[in-house]
Amino acid sequence: MEQRINGFRYLISLSYSAVDRSDELPEIKRNLMFSTYNFGLLYENDDMTKPDELLIKNKVCYLIEPSLHPEYNEQKEYFDSLEKDKISFVRGGGVYDGNKIKFDAGGYLWQKCVDAGLLSDLDASAPVKYPLYELVYRLLTLNSVTDELKAMWYIFFPLIVEMGAPYDEKIFVKLKDIVLTEQNFKNVLDSNYSDTIYVNTKEMVIGGVDPIIIDWFIEYTEWKNQKNEKGVSRELEKYQRRLVLGEFEYTVKGTEKMLDVYPDDEEIYLLNMTAKVSLAGTKDESERDKIFDDIIISAQDALSSPVRKKKNYIAYYLGLAFLGKKEIEKAQKSFELSLTYDPKFELSLLMLKGMEKLTH
Repeated sequence: MEQRINGFRYLISLSYSAVDRSDELPEIKRNLMFSTYNFGLLYENDDMTKPDELLIKNKVCYLIEPSLHPEYNEQKEYFDSLEKDKISFVRGGGVYDGNKIKFDAGGYLWQKCVDAGLLSDLDASAPVKYPLYELVYRLLTLNSVTDELKAMWYIFFPLIVEMGAPYDEKIFVKLKDIVLTEQNFKNVLDSNYSDTIYVNTKEMVIGGVDPIIIDWFIEYTEWKNQKNEKGVSRELEKYQRRLVLGEFEYTVKGTEKMLDVYPDDEEIYLLNMTAKVSLAGTKDESERDKIFDDIIISAQDALSSPVRKKKNYIAYYLGLAFLGKKEIEKAQKSFELSLTYDPKFELSLLMLKGMEKLTH
């Protein structure tokens, strides 16, 4: 959930930047900013009290001194008593951020400021809030749109469906024309937030996912699960790369999600074990032991399972886990067990040779 929220915040920030850099007219920029801002508030409220600078620049949010509030003269004592550095809602509209009062275009305090002559020209006109399907289409057809923004909106578009936005088939088809490309699929897969997408189509169907979301994701999930000549899918290749880059925790979480759907896939299982061993080396003793215990339980189960074929590797990981827990005798027996499955298995041979040197 935390990853999804962080990704959503990033999506909103990217959208603000694209709008601001676009060649749209000021009023259109303002409408796009306002619409994106209001969508953002449905899932997180950081902009409620500390608005992005681009929202202020594009006349969506305003900051004023308490003394400029239209009701200041009537309630001077109240406004002067607002506590510094403390966020609070203000009588007569707005939010006090500990320094200034923040309010939004089109809101109650905004109207009061317009009526008092404090705002004029574009500031004094109410912004338009676009329907959400239209908003996404407008954002993805800006001249300033980036590949990253396309990928992020592909990942997070289901939020619009989940909140019950009215379905617009014509725009939905146009959006798919924009995002259903191999290049965008590659960008999506490379994103840290692609892990929020379902593993495969079957998972979506069994999980009772909205048909619109299935339609949105089905081509991507089929694409990312296509395997190369070594039997490795595009998604698993991603985690293999991330492991090489030292992103152990990310790889553990991603492969565990894949194992929930493909429990018998040995390549996923072995990569998960590799990542766990590597992750353990970055943790303190308490966390490290928990990871090793998990590996030991998993490896022992796998060794007795007819599904697992590469038991030389599994016994090797079992030995590494025992070695990490300083259970030397058990580690040695595990490496020896590994050689019963493959007498020439080099990894276990090297470990036994190294252990032999240490004991002499």
